[in-house]
Amino acid sequence: MHNKELDYPAFPLSLVDDSDDYPQICYLPEREDPVELDWCQCCLSDGSFAVCRVTSRAGGETCCFLDGTVASTELSLANQRLLGLKPLKFAGSVDQLSCLVTITEELFVQPLLSLEDIQDDLRVFLRHLKLIKGCSVQHRRLRKLGIASVEIVDASGAGQDDCFEVSKTCNLQVADTRLRVPYPLDSSSKYLSHGFEEHLESLKQLVSTSESCLLKFPATCLVLGPVGSGKSRILGELLKRQFCNGFYITASQVLRSYPGETEEELRRIFKAAETFKKKLRPLSPIVIIIEDIELLCPSTNSSDAKNAGNSLRISAQLNKLIDTLPKGVFCMATSSSPDSLHENARRRFIREITINMPNEEQRKFLVRDLAQEQKLSFSEGLLEHIARNTQGYVMADLILLLRRGLQKCLTEEGSDVERIFRELLLSTQPSASRTTDVRVSKMADGFEIIGGMESLKRTLQVSVLAGLQQSASFARFGLSLPKGVLLYGPPGCAKTTVAKCLAKEASMTFIATSAAEVYSPYVGCAERFITRIFDTARKNAPCLIFLDEIDSLVGKRTVASGRGGGQVQLRILSTLLTEMDGIVAGGSQQHILVVAATNRPDMIDDALMRPGRFDKLIHVPAPDTESRLALLQLHAQRMPFHENVDLEEISLQTQRYSGADLCNLCNEAAIEAFQRYFEATEIEIQDFKKVLAKQKSSLTQTQIDGYYKFAHRFL
Repeated sequence: MHNKELDYPAFPLSLVDDSDDYPQICYLPEREDPVELDWCQCCLSDGSFAVCRVTSRAGGETCCFLDGTVASTELSLANQRLLGLKPLKFAGSVDQLSCLVTITEELFVQPLLSLEDIQDDLRVFLRHLKLIKGCSVQHRRLRKLGIASVEIVDASGAGQDDCFEVSKTCNLQVADTRLRVPYPLDSSSKYLSHGFEEHLESLKQLVSTSESCLLKFPATCLVLGPVGSGKSRILGELLKRQFCNGFYITASQVLRSYPGETEEELRRIFKAAETFKKKLRPLSPIVIIIEDIELLCPSTNSSDAKNAGNSLRISAQLNKLIDTLPKGVFCMATSSSPDSLHENARRRFIREITINMPNEEQRKFLVRDLAQEQKLSFSEGLLEHIARNTQGYVMADLILLLRRGLQKCLTEEGSDVERIFRELLLSTQPSASRTTDVRVSKMADGFEIIGGMESLKRTLQVSVLAGLQQSASFARFGLSLPKGVLLYGPPGCAKTTVAKCLAKEASMTFIATSAAEVYSPYVGCAERFITRIFDTARKNAPCLIFLDEIDSLVGKRTVASGRGGGQVQLRILSTLLTEMDGIVAGGSQQHILVVAATNRPDMIDDALMRPGRFDKLIHVPAPDTESRLALLQLHAQRMPFHENVDLEEISLQTQRYSGADLCNLCNEAAIEAFQRYFEATEIEIQDFKKVLAKQKSSLTQTQIDGYYKFAHRFL
């Protein structure tokens, strides 16, 4: 019989016949041209196969029912189709068979069988099956014995296209025994290597080097990284690539209610790994993986007095087990909070591998591959936009973003994919930002909402944005990116707005704080809050930290001397100086820019004003005539001005008006129009004249001149 080209949906045989008396059957729909079929290799649409006796089934079905007892290594009948039949020649019984056995988690709850017992059980079970070279045998009776699958490696006297049986006197040899990859680490999704391949190579090198060398100490490794960064995914990929035998430990698995039970559970798992190596003699290395080890070995500072004794006993037991690991057994642990890990447990790990936040280029490739996996079509522009605006996102955050977008695309008819994801980016925050009291946001408006101030915009473009957007050119000239910018000027002149627009123009996340948020009645809380701000900024880099009214946060040390609040200001100033000096210039992708605003620049300590901290001191002046006209034109876009309103004339009559004064002028004119006539639809010139007659500027010429004198000191 030749290879038959078919196209039938494939379903498990258990749907129509759940009996074990007749395994390895493939029921085909009854055909008009019946052909006598025998043992075949049934080829499925994903490239897998199953070895079955093919027979016709009477009835009205237009699908096939397939038994997967003897199949390829990985067989799943979900959304599968039977595409072809490859006939097999029966070669009789074989007397020599080599196989590879995969053990299940039943090893943890049952006494471990010896290698000889496994060989006897397999010889009996395989005797009733038709096998081919390279096939894998999986059955529920085997799983009861703790065997996940049996892969046939070689059989004497059988060809590549021959099927055969196992004789009663067959010499069955187990070539190797392996432990199935633990379920939490066995991901069916495609492994994405962008940003992780270097860490995976380091782990592979550690395993291979430790196997080849006669080390006199345990081979251990600690994988660090934020929650959702892919620590478990990398370890799962390591087990698959290196064919490692993984024993998986989590806090929920081993923690018990009564003292001593947790330690006993840990001893049992470590003993199972040692027994597995001694009795089954696997060729591949054995890895004990401890997930979130800080939950088992918390720092003495992070555990309360009630649970301190229990935690210390568990930590002492785990430390002893790691110290007495036999050769060929590795221990790898993950932690998302290494500062909460007990120092005695941390020093047991001779190597630490840190998974950092993916940069913009890595995020672009990750989003592209994840979108292809979920059948989403992204343009190149949308990919770049998502990668540029997902600072602080880890792998889990990107997956969640795409799932939310896919859900919206499916629920909204005629939805625009690009519009949906651009809106989602404005309303979604990474997990690192949601778990802290520091608010991280994305600005939506740039310099276009600032009326006039063209000189100020050019200054920011040249001194700040050029360095961030052209970091390679700056590096070519030996220049470093600015660390800090101080915006000073009269109140109400858009210093805060300039900082927000600067974050949007530079594509940076935005963190804003003020003295009211920082100060606390408890000693040390203010300094810790400053530290949390910078830690959050590093996770969401590139990031702009905005310190509003910095003169009230940290003043001059000569002014802020004394007791009480003065001492708090000194500690905050010291913390701020330390954090700003710790900013590492790593390019625009990892850059942190500190922008401060004040209307009292003379009250700021000189240590902050030196180059290297606030590199740029930028004067935000009161708006001139052109800037006032531009501001009035912006207000005219949102308010109905009558055609008799001469904005140029109003700009000439509003000398020394700040931006806030002009906004108040327009609002008061609107109220005058409303009071004049309730049904009025436009604001007329007479309304502005009434307000100008009674409203004065909030700024004086002496104030304005004082800022120019301060600016002259730093020219």
